Amino acid sequence: MLLQSCVTIIKQSLFRRHLDSVPSGITSNATELDLSENYITNISVKSFSNLRNLTKLDLSWANKNHAVNIVANVFKNLTKLNHLSLTGNCLNETPSNLPHSVEILELNNNKIILLDNIMTKLEALDLSFNNLTRVPTGLPPSLTMLMLGSNKIPYISEDDFHGLHNLKILKIQGNCPRCQNAPYPCVPCQKTSLGIHPYAFHNLTQLETLHLGRKLIDLPECFLTSVIIRTTSNHTGVTHNLNFMKNLPALRVLNMSHNAISILTTKQMHSKSLSELQFTDNNLGTLWKERDGSYEMLFTNLTNLTILDISQNRITKIPDNVYERLPHNLTKLRISGNSLTDFKWNRLKCFHQLQILDLSFNSLSHVKGINSNITQSLTFLDLSHNHIFHLDDGFIKGPKSLTTLSLSNNKLTTINQSTLLSISNNQIKTLFLQQNPFQCTCYSFEFILWIENSNVKIPRLTTKVKCATPENQKGRALIYFDINQCVNDSQAFQIYILITSFIFAFMFVTTVAHLFYWDASYVVHFMKARLKGYRSLNSPESVYDVFVTYDTRDPHVSEWVMKNLRVKLEEEGETHLPLCLEERDWPLGVPLVDNLTQSIQYSRKTLFVLTEGYVKTGVFKLAMYLAHQRLLDENVDVIVLLMLEPVLQHSHFLRLRRRLCEKSVVEWPRTAAAEAWFWQNLRSVVRVDNQIMYNKTYSKYFTNK
Repeated sequence: MLLQSCVTIIKQSLFRRHLDSVPSGITSNATELDLSENYITNISVKSFSNLRNLTKLDLSWANKNHAVNIVANVFKNLTKLNHLSLTGNCLNETPSNLPHSVEILELNNNKIILLDNIMTKLEALDLSFNNLTRVPTGLPPSLTMLMLGSNKIPYISEDDFHGLHNLKILKIQGNCPRCQNAPYPCVPCQKTSLGIHPYAFHNLTQLETLHLGRKLIDLPECFLTSVIIRTTSNHTGVTHNLNFMKNLPALRVLNMSHNAISILTTKQMHSKSLSELQFTDNNLGTLWKERDGSYEMLFTNLTNLTILDISQNRITKIPDNVYERLPHNLTKLRISGNSLTDFKWNRLKCFHQLQILDLSFNSLSHVKGINSNITQSLTFLDLSHNHIFHLDDGFIKGPKSLTTLSLSNNKLTTINQSTLLSISNNQIKTLFLQQNPFQCTCYSFEFILWIENSNVKIPRLTTKVKCATPENQKGRALIYFDINQCVNDSQAFQIYILITSFIFAFMFVTTVAHLFYWDASYVVHFMKARLKGYRSLNSPESVYDVFVTYDTRDPHVSEWVMKNLRVKLEEEGETHLPLCLEERDWPLGVPLVDNLTQSIQYSRKTLFVLTEGYVKTGVFKLAMYLAHQRLLDENVDVIVLLMLEPVLQHSHFLRLRRRLCEKSVVEWPRTAAAEAWFWQNLRSVVRVDNQIMYNKTYSKYFTNK
């Protein structure tokens, strides 16, 4: 089957075909052949016999389900081949007789235990995700990149990389040792740890990138350093010695992620060449909590460091001194995935070249203003996945460099106008706002109007920037909220003024009526009398001896008046006194003021039965006014006070009455033995005129004088 006759690159023609063998008839002029991701089960000697011009052959994942059978000497005649990929083919060993022209060899994702047949010109070798138990020996000095990550290598010895003077990239992260009969301290495989000799990298003078993640241990004194292992919450806290960095003068990238580092024998890192440090998923928060502050200068001497990633380090607070002691040449600083509740924004002025600041996945709730005095270089600020519910007025003032701001996955309900103006006045081009509980009401009117008129790009505006409240708008895109209902025209303003005035007037009237109703009623009746012509109402012959006024709303008081007071004054004793009682003698349908006036005028005495509830009512005040009015009109004092409960103890009126007419104030006795005397005294008080009691009081007073 002739696939192509003139082209030199055959890639797409065989891509993702269900092939069970290498197809025949491929033109001999082909220089690149891609057979990846197929179902090839067998590769024979004749498969590539005519393809002598091949420079790149991709057989990665040649069979997705089973191991590929590669017979001996398959690649022997490919003398121009310099890039061979055998990734993901379940190989247990490297194919024999690989051409010496190969410079890039990809053997990752296989089951290789030992490596042999290594080409002398090899520059890049990928052996990650295999079953290697040691670093392969005999590696050619031409290697510039070596990847050994995710194997079962327990220990990197002093001589493993001997002779690899040209090595620039080394990745040994994620190795998992087998501890059975190991001649060195070993952590079980589930703890995933790797031991490194302190002089393992001594000869790698050209090394630029070093990945040491998941997880490292240092070895005991017989290997020139020490180890302390603590297990807490399934994490391995480890002591590390970082002096190996001094032996790597060309090191530019160092990855020490996922090591759960909680103690360091080295208090400071030293490197003049390191430009990027990955220090994620360690215990930097614990190191910074040391009382002596010995770890605050951990990164200070990394003078050329431009990228620092300290995410997921259990940092709850960054000590004030650390801001100033971080390398000042940083361009990227990532502190995401911690528990920060506060960040000292004014300390950003220490970083004159900082362009990217990542504070995502923390616990920030409030963000203060960021002005031009703090930073002029910041271009990207990530505050996503925090608890921010409010932005200060003028949140961002001045820094014209900021182009991207992420506020997604916070608790913002709206953004105020001053903040929007500060965003508009900057050079922000992209603003992330998705997954915030926005409030779709007229309070967000200015915010929605700003979105419609702004040139700032808001990603996923119609799909992820949604309303959370009110309930009828929940799940709807914020931009689709109808702002026309929030327009504040003159008619709406007039209605607002009218409704507000009505509410205030209603509240004023009801308050005044509640506090001064009876006073106002008395004044109104008095003024009506003045307008119609006032004349004294001289009482005719009394119909009742006593008018009894009391709290008719209190059932206990009513019962006492009807069953005790009425019986004692009307039915018992030598003289029966007729009483005027509201519940018995008042005619129905007559206004309260008229009933009170007539009862007081047609009774010789007015008896006030005082309780705590009654003295607070308007009926008591009005009855007292009318009784005093009779005193003014007729010069007759008709008031008798019966203190059923101890009330008005600080009243000047009560003190004056006791001074002028002591017997007109009667108190209910505290003991049952005195009740007979009380009733006798009460009959005497209501029978005798108050004027006579006045005279007796005066006579007694002057006699004492």
